[in-house]
Amino acid sequence: MQDSNFFTPPSARHGSERNDERRGLAYALGIHVALLALMLIGFTASPRTPNPIQIELWAAGDSPTAEQPEMNGEDPVPELPTQNDTPEPQSDEPEPEPEPPSPPAPPVPLPAPEPEPVAPPPPPPAPAAQARPPIASTPAVDPDIALEEARKEKERLEQKLKQALAQAEAERKAKEEAERKARDEAERKAAAAKAEAERKAKEEADRKAKEEAERKAKEEAERKARDEAERKAAAAKAEAERKAKEEAARKAAAEKAAAEKREALRAAMRGDALGVAGIPGGTANRNQAGGGGGDGGYASKVRDCVRPRVIYNVPPRAGSANPTVQYRALLNPDGTVRAVDVLRSSGNARFDDAVRKGIQACSPFPKPPSGKYPSSIEGDYRMYD
Repeated sequence: MQDSNFFTPPSARHGSERNDERRGLAYALGIHVALLALMLIGFTASPRTPNPIQIELWAAGDSPTAEQPEMNGEDPVPELPTQNDTPEPQSDEPEPEPEPPSPPAPPVPLPAPEPEPVAPPPPPPAPAAQARPPIASTPAVDPDIALEEARKEKERLEQKLKQALAQAEAERKAKEEAERKARDEAERKAAAAKAEAERKAKEEADRKAKEEAERKAKEEAERKARDEAERKAAAAKAEAERKAKEEAARKAAAEKAAAEKREALRAAMRGDALGVAGIPGGTANRNQAGGGGGDGGYASKVRDCVRPRVIYNVPPRAGSANPTVQYRALLNPDGTVRAVDVLRSSGNARFDDAVRKGIQACSPFPKPPSGKYPSSIEGDYRMYD
């Protein structure tokens, strides 16, 4: 958790430090006052210097008493304390701090007592009369001892005061040090937390930027792939259309050429058949297998060339059915077979294929009587001829 002092302006932090110093000074002054009060109480309760007191001594018999000296307006001479004197209580007013004790003044010598007059011998005492016991007195206190004890008490209180002040100062310094360490630790943690937050924010920004770049790159790649596919599809379509047009044109040209070839073949076949039959301008007999003409004509030569090369196991004939293949052989100028087209099937694919292979094997074709090979020859091949 971040310390609130991290977000406090420097002026506010300095003001808080001054308040802490004032509070510590107030604590120290309060401790001083309390210690002074304790010292005053100690001085009040300490033993006091006793004043001299007078006592009366009684003895058996009558004896004259010494007369009190006349005062004559002068202060009486103080008597020295004796062992039997009792201390007189002092006033309750607090005494100021005593200075170091000075040596006591020498006692004032008392005047010598006047000699007592000689009294006549006293009568014998009565038997019941007894001497009064002396009055017990409290032992007197030596003023030097009292001053020494007061001095020791003062020193003890001063020592306690110094110790209390030192302890208060140590506690104040410890508190300030603890607050400083806490403040430094809070600032360090806040700085570390801020650095960690900045690092995480930077990593998050980098990650988002990378994802955005990857997304854009992917979209660009998909767009390019789509454009390339569309371009290829358009190119393929255009190529297909072009090929279709070329194929259509080629087929149209081929059909036209085939029609022209068929017409030319028919004209050539008519001319060849007429020449073979010896009938100028007549019609060839095309009822023979292998082509037109009679047995001695060109058709018989073509049949004799093709039949041995047709490899097919002809079954026995049943009825009048005679499967027939109508073919067209395309020839080169030297009579070799370039191609064989089945114009009409016999209904038996194997027989059709055998006839086609036999015609291809008959290469070159027999030479026509005119000596010039036509570009194509059409004919019929019957199974049972």
